[in-house]
Formats: sequence, C-alpha cells, structure tokens
Amino acid sequence: MTLIAIGGAEDKTGNMTVLKRVVAESGLEKPRVLVITSATSFPDEAAKKYQEAFGRLGIEPVIHYVTREQAEDVMFAKVAVNADVIFFSGGDQSRLTAMLADTPLLATIMKRESEGAVVAGTSAGAAAMSGMMIAGGRPKKAMKPGGLKIGEGFGFTPDIVFDTHVDYYGRVRRLFGAAANDSRKTVIGLDEDTAIVMRDGKAEVLGAGDVSVLRDGELKRHKAGDRFSL
Repeated sequence: MTLIAIGGAEDKTGNMTVLKRVVAESGLEKPRVLVITSATSFPDEAAKKYQEAFGRLGIEPVIHYVTREQAEDVMFAKVAVNADVIFFSGGDQSRLTAMLADTPLLATIMKRESEGAVVAGTSAGAAAMSGMMIAGGRPKKAMKPGGLKIGEGFGFTPDIVFDTHVDYYGRVRRLFGAAANDSRKTVIGLDEDTAIVMRDGKAEVLGAGDVSVLRDGELKRHKAGDRFSL
C-alpha cells in the first residue's frame, strides 16, 4: 500500500522526478494510470497537461473529470478497478471531496489502494487524502479561532494532515493551526515539486523542496532523500 502526497506544481516537462516516482512505485513498466481532475475548474487544461506529462513517461493515462453523479454510479466505479496508479490532480480540495466522498468510486479506489495500487495526489489532491482536511485559511490568521477552514477529507491518512505549496505561499503557520485543532495529528507541509512517499509506516522525501513535519509540538524539516517513521 503506497500513498504519495505532492506539494503541487510538480515538474511536468523537465526531469519529472516526482511523476517518475509515482509511475515507478507501481512496480510495472507500463502501469494503468487513472487521473481524476475533479478538483479543478479547468478540467480540459488539466487533462492536456497530464496527458502530455505521462506521455513523456511512455504512459497513456485515462483521465476523467468525475461528477458527483458519475462517482455515485456503481458501474462507473469500475473505471478504477484495474488502475495500478490513481492520481488526484490539484484545484480545490473541497470541490474534490464534494464530488467523490462517500461514493462507490472512492470505495473502489480505497479498495485498490489496499490491494497494492499507488494512490497519489498533488496540491488539492494531497490535501484531500487527510481525514481532517485543511480546506483553506490565510496563514496570518491560521492560529486565531476560526482562522483555518477545516473539512473532512477522504481518510487515506486518518492520523496525518497535509498542507501544500508551503514554501510558495508561506503556510507554515497553517501547520500549527491544524495541530491546534487536533494535537494528536501529525501535520505535514509539502513544498512545491516535492513529495512524500508513504508505505508501511515509513516515509521518504523526494523532489526540489522540503517537507515540514509537525508532531508533538516539534517542527522538523526534511530534504530529498530523507527517510523517517510516520
């Protein structure tokens, strides 16, 4: 069972370190990749970008902007049955969860993850992996009551909360705001073009930036190549 959370703005045209690893984690030369773009307001643009990005890696992905009606259709959920990699694109995590939460499609994706498929998400797609999801909030107000918008995510990581674009938007305070909402959670902040690969309680960092881990009131920053226990 492998989960990959990406901080957004992953390289899609150069070395593509993060996307290469997403594909490689499947253990297959030509994995079947399903890309779900339901988080974005620009699905055609997102589809084109990921069609081209995965195409550079020799993969022809199946890409769907999934509506709530489709996600609730048991027959449509079969689109994920044979997927080796399920990838959630960026956008708005609240939009993504509104489309997919508590649906046969999400249940199928979670079943595939338990069977060994790779589940990856970037930006909103990463934020939605959490059980307690950071849905919004300005960093300067994140420590004030009501300053951080909290929602319910998919629950792939019930004990971990993700925030993204941490370096670009200066969101470190949001990590502490999330911890203040529930001190039992480990809060992980991901820089852009940076990912954390999680498997069997272990984590590895890869990409261009850092991963900030806030646990038990202590903030640690990890660089590419670092490994640690979750």
